[in-house]
Amino acid sequence: RLGPEAFGRLPPREPSVRNFLGMAALSAASRVLRSARLLRALPAVTAPSKRLVGAGVAWRPVLHPAVRFNASGSGSGGKPDDEEGYRPPDGDYFPTSASGAFPDSWVSPDALWDYDKSSQPDPKSDVDERFHADFGARNQAWRTKTLAEEPELFDAIGKGQAPKYLWIGCCDSRVAPETMVQAKPGEIFVHRNIANMVVATDTNLRAALKFAVEYLQVEHIIVCGHYDCGGLKAASSQKDHSAPLENWLTSIRDVVRLHQDELHAIIDDVERHKRLVELNVIEQCLNLFKTGDVQRRRAETASRPDEYSCSFPRIHGMVFEPSDGILRKLPIDFKHYLKKYKNVYQMYESKDFKDSRQDA
Repeated sequence: RLGPEAFGRLPPREPSVRNFLGMAALSAASRVLRSARLLRALPAVTAPSKRLVGAGVAWRPVLHPAVRFNASGSGSGGKPDDEEGYRPPDGDYFPTSASGAFPDSWVSPDALWDYDKSSQPDPKSDVDERFHADFGARNQAWRTKTLAEEPELFDAIGKGQAPKYLWIGCCDSRVAPETMVQAKPGEIFVHRNIANMVVATDTNLRAALKFAVEYLQVEHIIVCGHYDCGGLKAASSQKDHSAPLENWLTSIRDVVRLHQDELHAIIDDVERHKRLVELNVIEQCLNLFKTGDVQRRRAETASRPDEYSCSFPRIHGMVFEPSDGILRKLPIDFKHYLKKYKNVYQMYESKDFKDSRQDA
């Protein structure tokens, strides 16, 4: 088993002492270990970390907890003086404050394509390595293409995000929003779940909605359904899919109940399903209007006509057809619904914000 003697004895642990190993030696050792597949038996003996020093980069090795010296400086890769929080190199390691074995800086993981080049996986032997090689090649190709087309993109999105759109869509693998509208990274804030639902008690959805509306201040929210939706088909069947899936489908069954007369009038099963997809999108759009997050922001922006041309965010219902790639807009008269259910759901009005500004 490779121990710390391979790198020479070190004095007691001090941050400045670990600077003595060069990047070249670390890189070479790491490559040899990888190609021999020894890293599976010994978790990363060393990991380079970099700190900018003027215009150059100083590389500092960080010994793995299994081979770093204990707090007293007397260890050599075996058990530290305090056994608590220690496990051998081939197992997990849970360092304690007494062992002081956590590294003092962050180390960037390898790029997938670097892993591919260094490990040279046998396509017949290792499923994980084939996966890494595939995704690594895809990532490298995408990054290369992006840099050629928009050299400044990564610099821009590295500074933060300011999307104008919140997309609430289905988890279905065929309906990725960025693909459908050729969106760039940073353009669309996305939340996806089974059947693109807006459930008031779903804390995942509500957290994403609040962040998008209150902090990102998106201007448009899109609820996008799609034909041939497995979630809606499951909810249309009289079958118990068991928890937690059935718990989720109950909200979709409610949509069927609300519109069962219209749905039962449609003779063809496929057409009935498509209409259910559309009705579900409409109901989820209305569920957005019911939330305090959306109402508050719309009332606030409506009270400031000098800054906003209309109330935001705007709500849009759309449906995607996987068989032809067309994104379709649903004709929804939101004004009709808002007026009809005002006495039930409305919590905010624009005058509330006008009055508060005048009082201030």
